[in-house]
Amino acid sequence: MKSIAFFNNKGGVGKTTLACNLVSYMNMHKGKRVLLVDADPQCNATQAILTDEECEKIYLSDSPSAKTLYSYLSPFEMGEPQIQLPAEPVLGTKNRFATDLIPGHPSMSIIEDKLSDAWSLVRGRDIGGYRITNWCHQLLENLGDRYDLIVFDVGPSLGALNRSIILACDYIVTPFGCDIFSLLGVKNISEWIKKWDAQYMSSVRDGMSENPKAFEHYQIIHHTSKKHRFLGYSVQQYVSRQFKSGPRPVKSYDEIMKRIPDTVQSAMASIVGAGLNEQDMELGHIPYLYSLVPMAQAAKAPMHALEYGDGIVGNQYGQVKDFDALMSKICDKLLANLEKA
Repeated sequence: MKSIAFFNNKGGVGKTTLACNLVSYMNMHKGKRVLLVDADPQCNATQAILTDEECEKIYLSDSPSAKTLYSYLSPFEMGEPQIQLPAEPVLGTKNRFATDLIPGHPSMSIIEDKLSDAWSLVRGRDIGGYRITNWCHQLLENLGDRYDLIVFDVGPSLGALNRSIILACDYIVTPFGCDIFSLLGVKNISEWIKKWDAQYMSSVRDGMSENPKAFEHYQIIHHTSKKHRFLGYSVQQYVSRQFKSGPRPVKSYDEIMKRIPDTVQSAMASIVGAGLNEQDMELGHIPYLYSLVPMAQAAKAPMHALEYGDGIVGNQYGQVKDFDALMSKICDKLLANLEKA
């Protein structure tokens, strides 16, 4: 089992849309068992995948029909350093994405305060701090034999919640918007990750020296050399026009598109997965999809599976077909990178 965090320090880049559609395509067409974990307190992935009726059963019922990510981490509020297991995702048989899901919850913002406190304890080499900070590692270990891939959709924050997820995940994928601030955002990512990694490993080395039995007893990451490696990026929501040479972004976007490969190469060089080159990291770019996005949101369906009953008419069939082909290529490239990195 491998794990990926879909993350960009810049919001509004289509990250959740890509994560949901990619995971769905992997499950439906690539023969992979993939779980999606909604770790963004805004819960956009959960809203995209689950019906309103299912959401009511989970969030408004006195007897919830399923656990959320907050359910597993809620013991932290009572001072317990262990998450509640086993994990029981909402099964893909209950949604059109054919995707197992651990739903998000707005109260994850409250848990973030506990994770921030735990980080201070890690810096002080407190075993409880290590255990709380490693909650994501505990979850992955519990789910590992059930899935080929576990994808975390996270918010744009550089806070304690995302830090704990990124430290535990094997890889990072970064969706870009075609704008200047996405370029600035990616420059932040690697610097913060390197800082977090150095602080964590310094504390772990000291902690293992002082109390090795505790580290052997609990599920704590001992070394991060195989964690949070950069796997690739995708540029989304650019506007393209047809030229003699083929479709390409209009001029206002074209200048930014030209800067992205060098920016990524420079910013992510220290955390790129071994065996990957500049061409490998470019997973594929997704043009502006006009009416398909709101249509998919209304239908609670992936864009590659939209059909007549969802309101698809005329040239929208061609857009769906093109998106299906694009998702297939992106998935193939991502899977190839997982083998190389």
